[in-house]
This record gives sequence, structure tokens and C-alpha cells, in this order.
Amino acid sequence: MGGALVANSFARSPAMIGGLASVATIPAHFFLSKLQSEQFACVLLAAIGAIYVGFALQRGSLSQIATEIAAAFGFLAAALAGLWLNVWIVPIAYVLHGAWDYAHHQGSKLVTIPVWYPPFCAIYDFVAALGLAAMWTLRG
Repeated sequence: MGGALVANSFARSPAMIGGLASVATIPAHFFLSKLQSEQFACVLLAAIGAIYVGFALQRGSLSQIATEIAAAFGFLAAALAGLWLNVWIVPIAYVLHGAWDYAHHQGSKLVTIPVWYPPFCAIYDFVAALGLAAMWTLRG
């Protein structure tokens, strides 16, 4: 019964769940050094950027798969640039990934994904970007 209640709540408010998930994960950065926090955010960005490749491999055409792979490489490049050039690229890339999530709304020419996923992931990305920027600014 509990699992059905959670699933039903998630289906009704994926954006809220995405926001809560982001708020729940940002505090983990306080237990890491500044460098470790930056590295962790970069690894998460690369992983988040690759998720749509899985959806494309399940349901997509060759052109959709190629598009998602190209986007994933873009987010990987942003993560590497955050490590090697300037860490402030990372929060910006999280915002860009939120826009990429929005581009996957219903009726898009991009790969078809579960209807709940874009709002869940977009809100996670936007809140994470804000949280990382605030935390890194406070840390100096």
C-alpha cells in the first residue's frame, strides 16, 4: 500500500519530487572539501547528461539516438571543462540540462520518454544549479 501511495504522489507531482531530491542531495556537498564537491558535481553532471541516451536506445530512431549521444557528449564536455577550466561552468550546464529536459516535453521530435521525467529532472537541475552556486559562493 505504501509503495502505491508514493508512486501515485510521484505521478501527480514529479516537479515537486525533483525539487525535493535536489534539496536532499545538495547537503552532501557540505561533507566534502571544496575540491571534492566540485568534482562530485561534475561527475553527476556527466551522469545526468547521459540518461537520455538510455531512453533513446530503448525507444528511439537512429537520428534520435545520435542526437542524445551528441547531447550527452556536450554535458560530459561541460563537466570536464568544469574540472579543468572553471567550475562555474557546472551550474550553468545544470541550467542548460534543465532546458534540455524541457525540450523533451510531449510532442517533441526528440526521443519519447515517460511524461513525468522532464519536469522531475528539470526542477532537479534548476535547484541543483542554484544550490551549488550559492554553496560555492559562500565557501569562497
